[in-house]
Amino acid sequence: MKVKFVGAINGVTGSCAWLKHEATGTQLLVDCGMHQGPHEAEFRNYEKFPFIPADIQYVLLTHAHIDHCGLIPRLVKEGFRGWVYCTAATRDIAKLLLQDSANQGHTEYTQRHVDQIRWHAVDDGNFNWRKTLRLEDGLSVSYMRSSHVLGAAMLSIRWQVDTDDGEPTKLRSICFSGDIGCQNKDNCYLPLLKDGFEPYPNADYLVVESTYGNTVRPVEYKMAHKRLERLSETIEHTVYTRGGKVLLPAFSFHRTQEIIADLIWLTEDDASDDEPMFTGPRPLRVALHSGLATKICEVYGKHLSSRVCNGKYQYFNGELPARIGMSGDELSKIFADLGKGHSVRLGSLELTPIKGGADKPKPEIENADIIIASSGMCDHGPAKYYLDHFGKDPRNTLVTTGFMSAGSAGKQFLADAQNSEVSAPRAEVVEMSPFYSGHGDQKKLLDYIFNLAGYTDDLRNTIVFINHGESGGKQGLVSQVQQRATANYQGDRRVSDILIADGNWYNLDSGEYEDGLSPEEELHRLMHENGLSPEDVRRLLK
Repeated sequence: MKVKFVGAINGVTGSCAWLKHEATGTQLLVDCGMHQGPHEAEFRNYEKFPFIPADIQYVLLTHAHIDHCGLIPRLVKEGFRGWVYCTAATRDIAKLLLQDSANQGHTEYTQRHVDQIRWHAVDDGNFNWRKTLRLEDGLSVSYMRSSHVLGAAMLSIRWQVDTDDGEPTKLRSICFSGDIGCQNKDNCYLPLLKDGFEPYPNADYLVVESTYGNTVRPVEYKMAHKRLERLSETIEHTVYTRGGKVLLPAFSFHRTQEIIADLIWLTEDDASDDEPMFTGPRPLRVALHSGLATKICEVYGKHLSSRVCNGKYQYFNGELPARIGMSGDELSKIFADLGKGHSVRLGSLELTPIKGGADKPKPEIENADIIIASSGMCDHGPAKYYLDHFGKDPRNTLVTTGFMSAGSAGKQFLADAQNSEVSAPRAEVVEMSPFYSGHGDQKKLLDYIFNLAGYTDDLRNTIVFINHGESGGKQGLVSQVQQRATANYQGDRRVSDILIADGNWYNLDSGEYEDGLSPEEELHRLMHENGLSPEDVRRLLK
């Protein structure tokens, strides 16, 4: 078995790893994501793949974010006819996100290519996490829950290795983290999801993301009570003291659904007594203006409270019912109703989905106290309109709930708000992004790598690949992994080497890098130089 990292080796987008199981001639990808960010990064979405898409049999997808699945339709367009393995929730959300991407017209694929994707939901039927799924003889994969977003999973690929000394055939494995969420078994502080799993103790290789590999978040950002307190104070001060509106730009996938859950948490009469409660003098009117987020709410209604075959929730945070006085099925119905475009009234909370564009004020918006809108960076969509429309009124408040990239409208608004030389009246800014981050910080990443959860059977020395991070994040994580591995704490995984993922082939059987191009890559190079397509090559070979 060999692996070559194709994407997310020089940043946090474009995740893609190419694996070749030579014993069966199987080629597969783990994720096939779109590059996002500045124009130089996005240009990579139009570069030729280093592999021949028709030769790929499987795409093993960790989750539905576009930087992990966004180039699968292009893969189909260029000849891929294999299967995309993922959870049912990831499948349903990825379809919506890919359709939205195709409709924007900035990609090399169309709706037709999205429709041609062949999906295989790994959790259809009799499913438990860690279930072994056969791909080929001597090659299998298992999926394990991540707390990053609904449907997210890490995956472990196992293969047989024949020995030269007559010993029995050995199994080896490589575990891909995907994006690692923040939830811990002892502290599921974000509202919706359970904690994620740890990799197997006998993993020979771990591939670990490093988005926040150089960051340790202050403890207050990992406390549900602090998050709700900040949100409640902001709403009460803005809406009832100043008579203004709260604008919540939010990502359509997962962030919007978390904010809705938090608003229910704050306003539900039966919520836990030890949480901060919203105490406004009248019902709180909330408008949800994002067509994509509304559609995704319907998927949450379908999958959030699904159960595995042992009867336990597959994803749903079991602590939430006691906090909000509502079962998983009841919360799922709220999401389902919102997804169908229905307004929902819960105690002192009114939630209303808004249809259509944001080219002019709508009565529901003018009457709303809170507006949840896409896009999360305020660059386009309803959020851009509302930032322009309401951002100049000092009675209003902009609450950031996610990452704002340099050059985005939201980032510029934040910079102006912090600039004392900008004297024009503007809305207040309240920064809540760290409270809602879906990526684990350095401490969480280290625990993910080293924590064995008490299991030590067949414990092996593990080689760790670090990817999906900027240079500082990767180097910071490497340094901390080295320190902890050297400390050799009792109960920790044994890490024998730490490698920063690059674009070279690595032989997972021998544990060594390989020189030069593979035969497939040499063929691909010749095709590129001579302007030949895979169809041309097949025709010539005949």
